[in-house]
Amino acid sequence: MTLEAPSSQAGLLACPHCGAGVPPTASRCEHCSHELLVKGCPRCLSRVFHGHKHCPECGTELSVVATTEPAQERQCPRCDQPLGARLVDDIVVDECMGCRGLFLDHVAIQRLITDRRQARAESLLGALPTTITYDRQPPGKMYVKCPVCRVVMNRKLFAAGSGVIIDMCRKHGTFFDVGELPKIIEFVMQGGLEIAERKEIDRARAAAQRERFAANAAMAAAAGSSMELQHRQSTAFVDLLISLFR
Repeated sequence: MTLEAPSSQAGLLACPHCGAGVPPTASRCEHCSHELLVKGCPRCLSRVFHGHKHCPECGTELSVVATTEPAQERQCPRCDQPLGARLVDDIVVDECMGCRGLFLDHVAIQRLITDRRQARAESLLGALPTTITYDRQPPGKMYVKCPVCRVVMNRKLFAAGSGVIIDMCRKHGTFFDVGELPKIIEFVMQGGLEIAERKEIDRARAAAQRERFAANAAMAAAAGSSMELQHRQSTAFVDLLISLFR
């Protein structure tokens, strides 16, 4: 058996200015001469150069300053139990060990849903409980607060045809009750978002056709009214002439 040599890019970090691979011990990029400063990700503690907007390992926004003080403990929106963060592939998931709910920030959701990388979705599915079925209306309060800002989150349908109602904070992320995220992942992997998008396009096209039909009908009705008015005026003028010459 032959072992391949490790890639020359292994162990390198990406320069935030030009994207070239740079050793984590370098203070300047050899390609663009950009000065570099290594710092730690506040969520997963991975090494990253100052200048990146998101951590390349877990996707956390690096604008959040990492300090030596203990971070404020996040509470589960559903049962108020502490949320525990864990790294699954390159996604940080805040999981409640009480009700098994999950909170994902917008970067994690984008990586999971928008990027459509099947290996990432399968890794997360393998880390979630598989014996719990989705319940459309979870027990307890209907409206819950964001674990970050404590503002009541919006309840909305994830996508047409998904059948899953999620709790979303526009600023920080989305909370998924137990069983919701696996159902959404399966919906996305089966092409549900594309089907929903096509249905929305067809709905918008049908609405535009109805508006055009209504506009044409209104124009035809206006034209018919104008012709009828002209006919009445002509008839009145003829009647006036007849009365004058009698």
